[in-house]
Amino acid sequence: MTTVLITGMRGKTGRQLAKILGQQKGITVRGAGRNVAGLDAAGITPLRFDWDDPGTWPEAVAGVTAIYLVKPKTADPARTVADFLKSAKPVERLVLLSEIDAGHRDEATDERRVERLIEALPTAWTILRPNWFMQNFAEPGYFLEGLRDSGEITLPAAGQRVSFVDTRDIAEVAAAALLSPGHANKHYTLTGPEALTFAEVTQAIGQAAGHAMRHKDPRLDDYLKALAEKGTAQKAIDYYRRIYGCIEQGRAAAVSPDVERVSGHKPRGFSAFVDENRALWRKTG
Repeated sequence: MTTVLITGMRGKTGRQLAKILGQQKGITVRGAGRNVAGLDAAGITPLRFDWDDPGTWPEAVAGVTAIYLVKPKTADPARTVADFLKSAKPVERLVLLSEIDAGHRDEATDERRVERLIEALPTAWTILRPNWFMQNFAEPGYFLEGLRDSGEITLPAAGQRVSFVDTRDIAEVAAAALLSPGHANKHYTLTGPEALTFAEVTQAIGQAAGHAMRHKDPRLDDYLKALAEKGTAQKAIDYYRRIYGCIEQGRAAAVSPDVERVSGHKPRGFSAFVDENRALWRKTG
């Protein structure tokens, strides 16, 4: 019997992974999160788990054979993960959700420190480096409200392209890495089938929703200065400089074959994603 712990169960990739694993025979899935209300779906055992409360860790990892690990949003993610793994009996497989371009970042950054920690494990590990999620445009708290209500999103991209990826494709790759042979000690860059500018993306969504939309593309320094003036923490600003700098420098535009290589099918395209979700962006008033 394989028991898989999914951290970040309510997250965009965790939810999709749970759907896949919950349908597999011989797989026990623990869906972990701070708020587990409503997580008792078919094949899923909900379990309260909080990165800021180590007391919730032992029950989560007891008897687990594989872990899907989403980098925690703590003050020191690498230290948190290191302490967490000390509480876990060595598992057979561990899949880390990292992010695009993490392998090219300074070794002192949180994202690279967590990767280095995982790479040093004796466990069979796989690191996923997905590009920006398509679902960011369709879920509350990200770009949905701005597109639907004001027809606008603002972020610095210098007109560069991004090969947006569907979280369902990320979940399929994660499931394969957790359950199938051949993925040990590998890094996968996960992208969609094409690279688009934010202007192209907002135009496509606007056409589908029936009202004009646009992308405001400020200079990166101006954007970060405005965040600082609003009281955004310096650590967050440094992180935004890295992720938006990756876009500005064109490093988020590459299209990777890894989704198809692992899942056996081509990655989902943005136009299909827009067709599925067009109702979300229509004005409600």
